Amino acid sequence: MIYELSGDNIDLAKAEVLALNKAKKYKIYKNILICKGKCDYTRLAYTNLVLEEIFIDTKIPNINWDKYYKDNFCIRSNITAKEREIAPIIWNALKHPKVQLNHSSTELWFYFIDKDIICGKKVYQREEKFQKRRPDIRPGFFPISLKPKLARALVNLSGVNKGTIWDPFCGTGGILLEASLMGLKIIGTDIDPLMIRAAKQNFEHYKIKAKVYKADAREEIIKCKAIVTDPPYGRRASTNKVIIKKLYEEFLAHVYPFVDIVVLMSPNDLKIKTKYKLVHITDDFVHGSLTRRIYVLKKKENPMPNPQQELIQPRKHVNHNQC
Repeated sequence: MIYELSGDNIDLAKAEVLALNKAKKYKIYKNILICKGKCDYTRLAYTNLVLEEIFIDTKIPNINWDKYYKDNFCIRSNITAKEREIAPIIWNALKHPKVQLNHSSTELWFYFIDKDIICGKKVYQREEKFQKRRPDIRPGFFPISLKPKLARALVNLSGVNKGTIWDPFCGTGGILLEASLMGLKIIGTDIDPLMIRAAKQNFEHYKIKAKVYKADAREEIIKCKAIVTDPPYGRRASTNKVIIKKLYEEFLAHVYPFVDIVVLMSPNDLKIKTKYKLVHITDDFVHGSLTRRIYVLKKKENPMPNPQQELIQPRKHVNHNQC
């Protein structure tokens, strides 16, 4: 399959796709990701288009275009001028061609990247209206709330397709709201009763069923498929007078025995020690004084005596398998 990734954060977009379709090998051409496997495309936040692969070559090969054609067609390209060049080639190759520029049944995409031509037939285009769930228009609003697009990507990084997602620092519930809209069960806890109240308001507004209550993340035990969370940091975040580094480390040490997957964010300069294995790391720029770091952590298969690792590695040290 071919995935046209959003330019907002290509590294995050790539990780989101690979987490959902479980692909271990891939190729990437700028913002175009090629990998085998399928997933629920409607869940993807940072992918613009999904296409069935037709060819990857340095020139347009002889193709049986009727195999991909249905009713009518149009040509799209990352270089608009190329569309008029390619259209006659497809027209002449089809038995009964019909062009329809808008809402075409057969939308063929051609990406010209360096010396390569990547061609695919569109099977999905993201049209999710994330702005309709902006934090500032929710009834339970607090300035530190995550935007829906990022919240959804964090859930997808967990790779969980069915089951329960727990957010132990749920705040106003933005992560859990996206998880629920994707069909996952959700549980939210937070030590701040004001946040719990706001989260309940938001879930009620969007008619979401959720179990939400006040609890300390360093003490609560909840059976779940994964934790997806954005623990508090910064001036406006409530840490209940606990040093942030200590809060993160105590929380991770507490959940390690019973949670296999943790997706969390932190300031990119915060050093955290944990027994979890780091499987992915991505930075998300917020503004001049804050860049968030997204971690995907998984429990080690052989939890034999081993030192805790420090989560501060730069992205260049993270291993991504490429074919």
